[in-house]
Amino acid sequence: MSSNQSIYKEYFTPKPLTDRFLTDAENGIEVIIPVFHTNELWYVNLISIYREVPVKRLLISDGGVIDNSLEIVKQFPRVEIFNHREFKTLGKCIAELIKEVKTEHFIYLHSDVYLPEGWFDKMIPFKSKYDWFGCPMRITILTSFDLVEPRRPYAGSQIGAKKAFMAGIDKIDDDYVYRQEDFVFDKIVTDAGFKSGKVEDIFHYHQIMYRESKGMDLKVKSVAIETNTNEWEKKRAMDMQIRGIVKYLDPIEPFVIDDYKFQLSEMIVKYELDFNEFKSWVETINPKWLPYTVDKVQPLKISFMKKVRYKLIELLKD
Repeated sequence: MSSNQSIYKEYFTPKPLTDRFLTDAENGIEVIIPVFHTNELWYVNLISIYREVPVKRLLISDGGVIDNSLEIVKQFPRVEIFNHREFKTLGKCIAELIKEVKTEHFIYLHSDVYLPEGWFDKMIPFKSKYDWFGCPMRITILTSFDLVEPRRPYAGSQIGAKKAFMAGIDKIDDDYVYRQEDFVFDKIVTDAGFKSGKVEDIFHYHQIMYRESKGMDLKVKSVAIETNTNEWEKKRAMDMQIRGIVKYLDPIEPFVIDDYKFQLSEMIVKYELDFNEFKSWVETINPKWLPYTVDKVQPLKISFMKKVRYKLIELLKD
């Protein structure tokens, strides 16, 4: 599909299942997808995955699914569903899925990703160059545009060598890996002496859209793409974000440092974070973050576009 064609026509034109594995088994590769809830394009996204990728097995993490996502995915061949309902975090679900992979390489996808024609053929040659790599997102809301954040790893559709994760995968506890999982898994790969990378020859479509489902009320309420999230969830997300950054990352990437300072200031101002207790925790877990852990909140000068980007990143890391 060319960039001038309507992605919405692609989304909503019925297509039969094309199972590439049946004609390309020699390139068979396993695909992992963690699921809590999906959107109304879940079936269409799966159609795109099986069309593009010779799916040897599709490994699904049931992290406590609250909609009919599992019933839909069961309509597809070679699906294995793992009961991960006891886990609290996305990161732990992904880590356990990676352990179940049997092929040398695997593909990690978000459930709200649609793969365009040529995705696999453009991506897979880079497995000889990188051990963990992704491509840019092309967001589709009411239109489509590219979201490229050069300061962070590409996420949403990635391919990796299982061996690159084995030395560090057990470091992932069921605690704070959440919206910073792209940095955490990138660090696991590079710390083990493997190479991560970014592929510019292709992209994936990443969807932000509302679907009513039990227990979740994520109605879009403004052009800044702010979700109608309750205060408990906002506090939980921010707390997991700052603690996940401290526990699993070092203060090297400017983007991560900025995000940490921003989220920490929000926690102090809005949610009365016990700063002394938190600072003691940081000193115990990863004292490298102490210089950035201050109780004097600095006014953060954030442009309108940066605010939009923060809101988009919050959504995309759900």
